[in-house]
Amino acid sequence: MTDLSSKDNDDAMTDMAGELIQAKMDAVRAPQNLTHLLKFGSFHMEIVPSRHIDVEKIFKDVIADLHKKFGDKILEIDIKGLQPPSGGGGMHG
Repeated sequence: MTDLSSKDNDDAMTDMAGELIQAKMDAVRAPQNLTHLLKFGSFHMEIVPSRHIDVEKIFKDVIADLHKKFGDKILEIDIKGLQPPSGGGGMHG
């Protein structure tokens, strides 16, 4: 004889199994190891693809916010910040 609590457990297990299968199907459909990348000067932003994220809207909002805060200076690159420190620690030379 089964009580009502075992039926609730069966429903919960069925729901979890369905969610697991859906997650596996989503993972198979998604490009592997790819990210959406936004680079402006020395600004760098990556977003992992997801059907729940509107990447275009996020990037447009970020670009507008950066331009509002920094103007055209956002396009400038600080070369000194991109070069490795001198002193023989590099692989070449």
